Amino acid sequence: MSLPHRVAGNLALDLANTISWRGTDREIDHLATPADILAWSRAAGLTDGHFAVRPADHKALMKGILDLRLAIGEVGSAIAAGKPPPRAALDIIRDYAAKALRTASLQGRPVSLRFQGIDSITGAVAWSALDLLRSDELSRLKQCPSDDCRWLFIDRTKNGSRRWCEMSTCGNRAKKQAFRRGPS
Repeated sequence: MSLPHRVAGNLALDLANTISWRGTDREIDHLATPADILAWSRAAGLTDGHFAVRPADHKALMKGILDLRLAIGEVGSAIAAGKPPPRAALDIIRDYAAKALRTASLQGRPVSLRFQGIDSITGAVAWSALDLLRSDELSRLKQCPSDDCRWLFIDRTKNGSRRWCEMSTCGNRAKKQAFRRGPS
């Protein structure tokens, strides 16, 4: 299975964006198996080709990633819509970050966190979400308006005018649809 483009500008949002064609008969879950998650984590730079997860930990990895993906999606969608994020979703992110921190090592100056085992993936994602929630960039969090997309992204344009997850996909489709409808 191919991995989705990482267009969000944030690791946690990239995880939330691992479902394509959301809500349609063409929907693709890019993280349907532990192997998919490991491929995504390598592509995102969280792990290398030597990183492996014991088969006994596959269920925990799947649960953690799917829990975080849903929670980050709910929190991001609410914030992008100008609403308060759901407390239960924030709690999930916090709980995964706290669990990962208990076994993490602190290295370097400035200090960076080095997570162990599956926390190398789930912990890094949870902390990325927390870092975003505490950052100045949170006000630039947007959601693609396309009904079959809804991907989240950070709008880093100077004037805050980015509208689509990717102009080459959702933006072009929207422009074609508007052209077919003609002038209003």
